[in-house]
Amino acid sequence: PRLEMLTMLEALPMEAKYAVAACVVLLTVAVLVAVSKPSETRVVPTILGIATGNPAYRVSQQEALAIAEKCPDCTSIRPVLARIYGNSRIDYRYMAVPDFTPDQRVAGDENFFSSDMCFKMPIEKRLDMFREKSVPLVTKVCKEALANAGVSTDEIGKLVVVSSTGFLGPGLDCELIKTLGLSRGVDRSLIGFMGCAAAMNGFRVANDYAASHPGKMALMCCVEISSVHTTFDDNVNDAILHAIFADGCAAAVISGERPGAKRAKGKFGVVDTHGWLMEGTEDGITLSINENGISCVLSKYLPQYIAKNMGGYVDDFLGKHHLQKSDLDFWAIHPGGRRIIEEAQNGLGLSEEQAKYSWTVLSQYGNMLSPSVMFVLELILNDHNKELAQGKRGLKQGLAFSFSPGVGAEGILLKVM
Repeated sequence: PRLEMLTMLEALPMEAKYAVAACVVLLTVAVLVAVSKPSETRVVPTILGIATGNPAYRVSQQEALAIAEKCPDCTSIRPVLARIYGNSRIDYRYMAVPDFTPDQRVAGDENFFSSDMCFKMPIEKRLDMFREKSVPLVTKVCKEALANAGVSTDEIGKLVVVSSTGFLGPGLDCELIKTLGLSRGVDRSLIGFMGCAAAMNGFRVANDYAASHPGKMALMCCVEISSVHTTFDDNVNDAILHAIFADGCAAAVISGERPGAKRAKGKFGVVDTHGWLMEGTEDGITLSINENGISCVLSKYLPQYIAKNMGGYVDDFLGKHHLQKSDLDFWAIHPGGRRIIEEAQNGLGLSEEQAKYSWTVLSQYGNMLSPSVMFVLELILNDHNKELAQGKRGLKQGLAFSFSPGVGAEGILLKVM
């Protein structure tokens, strides 16, 4: 057959041969164009709705300091407590237990810790209190995220639950199926002990599901109740932990959407994720579970690790998309503490204005671990939506990142759909 075809082609007049060649070229171009279009037509995990929330007790830094100074075990570090709390750039935090705000105590809500101010408590009781305080909070925030997205529970096919302060079995995923009315066949994933970066890992799992299951969505929630793990040992690390950590919850609804889709218009699409485990930084953030609760050790070198490594991390991430830092118009830096934000700024050459959302969250909420960066994203989204409502362009693209034990940098690249 090939010989016959060649013979036929040779018999054609020259004009016909040119026409056949032109058709072949056009067909080849059409195929190449079709193959090169996936970036325009591919499904992008899109944040349709986001919500945040906190427990009832709002604690000023002065109130928290007063409790720490009364603790009988804090002897050698008592002279420096005021400086540690005062230099934190934190004004308020939220706690699930009333021990730090006796004047705000709700009727029937007794102090969790004993009156001897020693804060000793078996981990079993701490985790029981985590369950008691977290279930109503995470249920409320998830309902708000679903409402903000305009999504019903029937459309949720994946549930991702993130926490480093509560390990339960049955877990919060089982509780949420009941309290939200999700399908008992919903796909579930739990992410634990990834620390402050765990929301980024949660997005990664939720994104993969949303992109591969058209018509179904993922609900990702982060909840941390650090206050139930309070201890006041006589060392600087413990003083820092209880000068910065707080309780909070955040949730997001993620759907796989194509660019140009009506439902995705103006929303933030997560176009990529990127993680990097820094070398020689194993001591930077370490988490542990012991008989007296869940705890954390922060190396004094952690800010240096961040300043040294974040420039290369961001350049590599943006380089995959042929972008530079100047192409971004917003930054969601994990508000892990004053030095964390400062050294992220130094490592990336960012101004106070570029980090303003992170400073606001740190000031008003402290470090809530995994939900913290989502609080920052919510502020950014609010300003973006305000600009859109005024007929302005709004934001275009930006980066969110936080840090895990190891030390790992975990981030997501966001573009407005």
